[in-house]
Amino acid sequence: MLDERQAADAIRFYDSKSWDYDATWHNDFTKRFISYLDIQPGQHVLDLACGTGLLTFREAEAVGPEGQVVGVDVTPGMLAVAAHRQKQGGDRYSNITFLKGDVLHLEETEELKGRQFDVITVASALVLFPDPKAAIEHWTQLLKPRGIIAMDATHPRNLVSGMVLERVARRLELRIPYNRSWSKSEDTLKQTLESAGLEVDQVTTVENQAGYGKRFYEMEQWDDFFVENVIVKDIARTFANNEIRRKAQELYKEEWEKLAIDGKVEEVDSVFLGIARKPADGSRYVSKVVNDEVVFKGGCRCGGVQYTCTAVPTGLTLCHCRACQQVSGSAYLPFLPIPKDAIKFTHSDTRKVLRLTEFAERTFCTGCGAPLTMTYPPFRGEIAMVMGTVDLESMRCEWTPKVERHIFLNEKAPWVVVPDDGAERWGTWEYAHVLR
Repeated sequence: MLDERQAADAIRFYDSKSWDYDATWHNDFTKRFISYLDIQPGQHVLDLACGTGLLTFREAEAVGPEGQVVGVDVTPGMLAVAAHRQKQGGDRYSNITFLKGDVLHLEETEELKGRQFDVITVASALVLFPDPKAAIEHWTQLLKPRGIIAMDATHPRNLVSGMVLERVARRLELRIPYNRSWSKSEDTLKQTLESAGLEVDQVTTVENQAGYGKRFYEMEQWDDFFVENVIVKDIARTFANNEIRRKAQELYKEEWEKLAIDGKVEEVDSVFLGIARKPADGSRYVSKVVNDEVVFKGGCRCGGVQYTCTAVPTGLTLCHCRACQQVSGSAYLPFLPIPKDAIKFTHSDTRKVLRLTEFAERTFCTGCGAPLTMTYPPFRGEIAMVMGTVDLESMRCEWTPKVERHIFLNEKAPWVVVPDDGAERWGTWEYAHVLR
């Protein structure tokens, strides 16, 4: 949950934006956001982190005079703009109530006690909170059974300079008033909603959030963004100390360079929009996992190595490094990251360790030559299974293999054209500094 300092940082950050907020891309985005929802006349809607009410007013028009909409925000400046617009709208918006409150502590807002809503919306705000799962669990306490909750999370390359700044702050163990690092793909948003006990209706990618699509920056532009984010826009005073700024400058350049592919850093103007519902009986939704806990099986070509896995798989990582090219005889190796304690080798007589560098440990089968796994010493709790070893027919959960990230693209085979698949792209790897 947000503590007082982080809530105060959020207020400082957004108060300064309040009076021209409606003139930004947020206005058009809320129009697109609500188009995904089937809000009915007479319904009760709760709009959290409502800001100036851009989405709240659209929801009020959708529910009509018989419905009610409550907007909650912590920022006085934003609420002042919302109140001014409501007054101008007269009776048209008499079905709206704006409340000042911390959306992570709704139990402190007296006007919400004992209430439940048909629809809850959280637009352009989920990535502000340090624990999205806990936040969603908190919000759904105010959701009726079969009620709908909708929210968006950023694409990992949306506003790339801010993403780099967050990684710098995390490495320096500094507080920063947003948390985007968990949002990787449609799948990660779906998993977050399900882990909070919700049944997911839809997760989709909304492109052109701010209207520019994709754009590319030069490697040398890192310094411009550093000055803009750390010196000019550091409202929360995260980097106020000169020594911290010096360290931050070094790390900002390093993190920026990790993203560069052929000297360019890509920015993607997209978000992931998720719509989920509370089960009809008001209980927590539990995704379908088999009773005996074995989710899937796998092994090598000759059968000398076989394993079972008790973890539900996530997204694939395609490694384009030169070592993966050489051991696979192909352009890259696809890996499926899995918690190490979820893998049990039932046959491993022909499994042998291969160390090509001091940073990684691979295994392969001496019987058929199949590459099997990859582990990194700093990440002892995780093992990456080569996707070719996974027996898809044994899969006992709903899962479709999907590429989540491409890494070490600076070593990519020259004949490979990386598809526009929406996956993260790294010139090296986001954790390359850990290996050093």
